[in-house]
Amino acid sequence: MTRKKKNGTPRDPTPDRRDEPGNASPDEPHREGAPAEAEDVLAAGQRECDELRDRLQRLAAEFSNYQKRSERRVRDERLEAVGDLVLDLLPAIDNFERAIEAAEATPDFDAFLEGVRLVHDQLLAALKKHGVTPIHTAERAFDPEHHEAVAHLPSDEHPNGHVMEEMLRGYRFGERTLRASRVAVSSGKPQAETPDRTAADETGAGNPAATDSE
Repeated sequence: MTRKKKNGTPRDPTPDRRDEPGNASPDEPHREGAPAEAEDVLAAGQRECDELRDRLQRLAAEFSNYQKRSERRVRDERLEAVGDLVLDLLPAIDNFERAIEAAEATPDFDAFLEGVRLVHDQLLAALKKHGVTPIHTAERAFDPEHHEAVAHLPSDEHPNGHVMEEMLRGYRFGERTLRASRVAVSSGKPQAETPDRTAADETGAGNPAATDSE
């Protein structure tokens, strides 16, 4: 026989154990552990972001320093190369000044010409020491990589497409063309006029009336 409360409602014999540890409902969130775990995850993510930011800043600073060192090295190498060339050109300048002084003291064309030739040879030697050499054009086929045609002229002595005269000498630096040689190129032998054409021209020149009648 079921026992009843004093108000007449039957009492459930199964005790309510939901409040006991370990007997919480599966649908009820863990209110105590969840906030702590979320804070740990956020803190770990923040630390990782800070570390990545520091690494990025260090890499940016290192790259900036590398760029500055590279630019300074290139600039120093360029200045050193130019300085070496200038030092090799100075003796030629000295000889130019000596030749001018000698010509002013005792005008002698032959001696002055010899001095100019000496300076010219010195300049070419200084340029050759640094890899700069003249481009040879005489009796050679026209090469658009090293030559610049400024005229095409007929020639009995030079084959068609060959250099017949150098107007301005060119120079190369190693395999690179610094300045192309300006040349006149042969267009082949002159075309001879045919006898019929020559006779017709003479007839027309000697008979103005024929020309007028036309």
